[in-house]
Amino acid sequence: MHDCTPRARHHRHPGRGLAAGLAVAVFLFQMISTPSRADQLALETVAQGREGLELTARLTANGGALQQNISWNIRNGDGATVYASEDGTADVSLPPGDYVVDAGYGATTLTRSVSLPPGMRLKVGLLLEAGGLKVEPVLSGIVVPAAAARIRVYALSGGRIGRLMALSVTPGEVIRLPEGTYRVESQVSSGNVRAVTDVRVTAGRVSALKVAHKAGLARLAFVGSPTAHVLWEVEDGTGRSIISRKGLNANVTLLPGVYTARAEVGAELLTATFHIGGGEIRDIMLGN
Repeated sequence: MHDCTPRARHHRHPGRGLAAGLAVAVFLFQMISTPSRADQLALETVAQGREGLELTARLTANGGALQQNISWNIRNGDGATVYASEDGTADVSLPPGDYVVDAGYGATTLTRSVSLPPGMRLKVGLLLEAGGLKVEPVLSGIVVPAAAARIRVYALSGGRIGRLMALSVTPGEVIRLPEGTYRVESQVSSGNVRAVTDVRVTAGRVSALKVAHKAGLARLAFVGSPTAHVLWEVEDGTGRSIISRKGLNANVTLLPGVYTARAEVGAELLTATFHIGGGEIRDIMLGN
């Protein structure tokens, strides 16, 4: 005999639960800043009480996780910081709930909102799409001494056009920036020399930029008493003050032209008028 009674057939799909969990995770991972970014997401089932976040960041889609120069800040639903570090990977245990993750890499900043469900550990890999810029001011073939220039970097692309993205006072320092086009202004701090140039920063690379300043270097020196108190002033041909500095010696970078140097030593005033050209080094010595 055969039992012809209809019976419901049961089908088991061992992968469906995992797929559903991942779908829920994707839904819970709401990206605030730019939804088109290819951030990575993974979900791990853990025992209750072991929930948490594991955060990493990479410069390019195919790049490895950063191990330094990345800062992390995690805030809870009330806005209070529950975790902050500058480690390459942020691995922190947190109770289920809503969190805001801030990642910083130089001038590159990302913000993500995540919901951590019970019994889950969420692994998030952020795509920074960032690179570096190394600016080296050059004075007519003479390397400007360290900390003698002020570098300003302005955005020329994306949603940041015209915004000051970075300020550096150390020539050769690697400035970390989002991928894009920038205007670089180099102002030599010891004179009236300034140059402007545009550059493209590519994600995952450090772009080296030499900024050529067409100028000369005036080396001012007082040749009197080594204990004298000297106040130097330099004016251009129109009488506009270029620098005012104390000390026996002073180096001044100047655009080509005619200048007047004054050394005030007590009640005595010493002056010298001189011409300087591009790439020229002039020694101006005053004394009694």
